[in-house]
Amino acid sequence: PETPGGEAARFLPGEGSAGAAPGGGFIARVEGGVPARLYGGELDSASFLDFVEAQNLATVVHLDGHNFRFVTRRGKPVALAAIDPSDEARTDMFEKDLKRYAVRGEHREDYIFATIDGTKWGKFLEQFSITKESLPELFVIDTPARTYWQDSSVFGISNFVEAVKSGEIEPRVQEKPKKGVADQVFQVFVEWMPWSLFGMLSIFVLVFYLSFPSIDGDLVRPPRPESRPSPAKKTKCCCRGPVGDEEGAIDKMSLSCN
Repeated sequence: PETPGGEAARFLPGEGSAGAAPGGGFIARVEGGVPARLYGGELDSASFLDFVEAQNLATVVHLDGHNFRFVTRRGKPVALAAIDPSDEARTDMFEKDLKRYAVRGEHREDYIFATIDGTKWGKFLEQFSITKESLPELFVIDTPARTYWQDSSVFGISNFVEAVKSGEIEPRVQEKPKKGVADQVFQVFVEWMPWSLFGMLSIFVLVFYLSFPSIDGDLVRPPRPESRPSPAKKTKCCCRGPVGDEEGAIDKMSLSCN
C-alpha cells in the first residue's frame, strides 16, 4: 500500500504482453529479504510449470525429517550448513552469509541451499565428517550419487563453493557409519520420509483395528453371559386315603402338594 504508483508500475506488464496475467497482472515469487523473481514467459507453456517447480522452495530451506528426501533429490547438489541453534550469534551470522550467497553468489544456480540442526542430527552428520565441535560448517552433498564435498579448513561460504567448483575440494563417497539395526532402520525411515511415516501409521491403524472384538454395524456386541440352570423347586406332596367304596383306586384318591 505504501509503494508509489510509479514504482509499482515497473513490475506490472501491460495486458497481452509476455508474463502478463489476464487483466494486466503479473506472476512473481516473493520472499522476505529476497528480491522478487518475475516470470516472463507464457502462462500456457511448459516453462511456466518449470518456473513454479523451481521456485517452490525457500532461498535457504531448513532440512528436517519431513522434507529431507524431497529437497535432496531435486536434481541439484545441496550446499548444506550444519548449525548449532544454541550458539545464536555464530549461527545467525552464518545463515545470513549463506542467504547472501544464495541470492547473489556466482554459482548460486548450481545448488540448493539449506541448513540442518547439527546437534539434533549429529549421528547422521558423522558420515560426512561433520562433528559438533566444527559447527557451524558448510558442506555439499549429492544424495542420489552418495557423494559429498567437505573440508573444515576452508572458511567462508564463497571460498568453500569456489573450492568445490574448481576441484580443490575433491568429492568423497558417503561413508556407511557403523551402527546397529535400530540406527539402520532410523536411517531408512528418515531417507524415505514422508512415505515411511504413512507406512508406520498404516501398520498402527491395522494393529489397532485387529485388537478390537468383531463389530456389527456401529454396535460392539459384548459376549453373552453363561446361562445357569435355575435351582429345582422342591415340592411336598401328601396322599390321603381312598375316597368312596373302592379302596386303593388312584383316581379317587385325594392328592395335595405344597
